[in-house]
Amino acid sequence: MEDSQLPPELEGLQRFLACGPRPEPSAALRRRVLGRVQSELHRERTARNWQFAAAFAATLLVGLSLSLGVLHASSFALHQRESPPSVFEVARRLQVLSPGLSREDSLRQATLRHIGAEVSGRTTLGDVPSERDFP
Repeated sequence: MEDSQLPPELEGLQRFLACGPRPEPSAALRRRVLGRVQSELHRERTARNWQFAAAFAATLLVGLSLSLGVLHASSFALHQRESPPSVFEVARRLQVLSPGLSREDSLRQATLRHIGAEVSGRTTLGDVPSERDFP
């Protein structure tokens, strides 16, 4: 006997079950199944909405963070800065403030201040006081 063929009495039973009337589910069962399907669909929609809101908020935060990072890292600020004084101007100010300082020493100090300003990325040359700052 092959696996694909059934005995004649089982084939007859299979035909009877396939062609015979099928019972309908009760109204209570229909209401329970439809209610459960609707609640699952609503829960899935709500979860999708929350996922979209979370993804949108995360994208917004990353965008803001990158924008602020670029703003802080850029050399242009929202205000205009004065151009820093030259090394010779700083050396002159140092000589005025300290008359005993030689011209070579004042140039050396001004050059060191200039190098320090370039390395640190800040303009510290403008911090040298001038003769107007003293009475």
